[in-house]
Amino acid sequence: MFIGFTLVLVLSCLVHLELTKVNVLNEVQANILWWEFRFPRLVSALVAGAGLSLSGLLMQNLFRNPMAGPYVLGINSGASLATALLMMGGFTFVSSNLGLVGSALLGAMLAATFMLFVSWRIQQTTSLLLVGLMFASFTGSIESVLQSWAAPEEVKQFFLWNMGSLQQLTAQQAPWLIAIFGVAVIWSLLLVKALNAFVLGQEQAFQLGVRIKTVRFSILAITAILAGSVTAYCGPIAFVGLAIPNLGRQLLRTQDHLHLILFCLFFGAFFLLACDVFSLLLEPYFSLPINVLTSLIGAPYIAYLVLRRS
Repeated sequence: MFIGFTLVLVLSCLVHLELTKVNVLNEVQANILWWEFRFPRLVSALVAGAGLSLSGLLMQNLFRNPMAGPYVLGINSGASLATALLMMGGFTFVSSNLGLVGSALLGAMLAATFMLFVSWRIQQTTSLLLVGLMFASFTGSIESVLQSWAAPEEVKQFFLWNMGSLQQLTAQQAPWLIAIFGVAVIWSLLLVKALNAFVLGQEQAFQLGVRIKTVRFSILAITAILAGSVTAYCGPIAFVGLAIPNLGRQLLRTQDHLHLILFCLFFGAFFLLACDVFSLLLEPYFSLPINVLTSLIGAPYIAYLVLRRS
């Protein structure tokens, strides 16, 4: 199955590169076009899709809740608020890539820690999801206040970032994003046995010799790294981290997290790449932000899952 996924993903990459190709005058301009535009956009699609899907899987394992995810539980909202504070808070180093990514990672980590604390106090799934939505609403209200105070050019910059885009990553930033993603993936694969034990419950996992606190911290750190870096470079992208892990369980019918991690990496990358291919096909007629497209596809699927479970 994963060989088939790999072939489909490779073909999708070729289609994506062909659609981003434009007429050029000579070979030098073709090389510039590849390095400055086509390559970063392809990296954004692959890493954002795979990273958000993996972070969603880890969140669902930690909270033992199939409706958990970096977007629903406010992880993206924390990264978004930290980025808004940087962009519209009057900081002079807003153009610094390190400052932007660092603030998004910090915001994602704080939001993940807060939701983990809430999950210890609230056991009901519905109540936990409501807290996540209220947290997202709270951070959104702070962002609105910042927009009312900020300069017009800062508000415009944040608005465009908030719509979600796979064109914001530069060629110089792409290797850093790939490196961050690679570290997070390797770290996740090292946790496979612990993640499988967590399926039974954290008490049972402890009896099996799993270091609960260490695994919790690892999951929070990986989620913050993935969701924070993707949000920093691509803006908020909804429903990918929520829908793809559930689709993996539905198709694979397994709780083996080695298979689920691989599915999320391959299919998550393919899904967001396919969404970007669709948006490229529509570009001659109108522009469709990637966040809008993922919501149009992901929201009905999540609604179907909720109704099915009910």
